[in-house]
Amino acid sequence: VENVNEKISEGITDTGDKLVENVNEKISEGITDTGDKLVENVNEKISEGITDTGDKLVENVNEKISEGITDTGDKLVENVNEKISEGITDTGDNIKNEILESSSTALVNEVSEFDPFSFIKNLFKTN
Repeated sequence: VENVNEKISEGITDTGDKLVENVNEKISEGITDTGDKLVENVNEKISEGITDTGDKLVENVNEKISEGITDTGDKLVENVNEKISEGITDTGDNIKNEILESSSTALVNEVSEFDPFSFIKNLFKTN
């Protein structure tokens, strides 16, 4: 009977030891798996964050370049239109001034050559 009790006791002890060993092993594996998954998820999130940040950065840079090109083009068109308008105005002013100068010179020449006595005399002259 002692032998049987001893064998049962040893069996229970062995089973308990194996159970504790298995539980410890499973806990260790679970912690390792959880740690590995945690590291994997953190790495994945960091990678996604870097990719998203890079994509947003490229998008913002492209947007700013596009805005810069548009603004530059708008300013260029505005400046060209302004210069054309100034050129037309200056040309018109020059033409007007030349016409006025020519007209006043011709008028002064005619007035200076005008002889009122001869004019009146010619009016009353009969053929």
